[in-house]
Amino acid sequence: RGLEIQQFGDGSSSRDYTYISDIVDGVVRSIDRPYGYQVFNLGKGSGTSLKDFIDLVQKYTERKAYIKVLPDQAGDVPYTCADVSKAFHLLGYKAKVSFEEGIMHTAKWYKQAYADHIFDVCPEMQANGLGRAPSFSEFPATAAN
Repeated sequence: RGLEIQQFGDGSSSRDYTYISDIVDGVVRSIDRPYGYQVFNLGKGSGTSLKDFIDLVQKYTERKAYIKVLPDQAGDVPYTCADVSKAFHLLGYKAKVSFEEGIMHTAKWYKQAYADHIFDVCPEMQANGLGRAPSFSEFPATAAN
């Protein structure tokens, strides 16, 4: 759509980006288990650099990104990654969708949804540092008690 991507730092920061179906799988696996109120980390279990993220978005959108390089954000850490060993041992959880496959699916879905006008794209409101993404949920009016 021609909007710039904000890249904080040199692009080497890394995050554990996880495709939604893998998170849903982990949540479903945790339901009705005999583990009480334990906490399970869900994720891919490996990091992907911001540079790789941007490169794959360009690859699967077939568009050159307009990248605005900004200084590192104060307090940001260079690497985060979920330790999923407990979820693996107790729930049998293991992410199945690679980061690249997730970006491919997301880009394909977005292209189709955008072409079919499934949602309105308002660049000023997207969660890219320009503002907050709008909510598309409509809730029915409730009667006052």
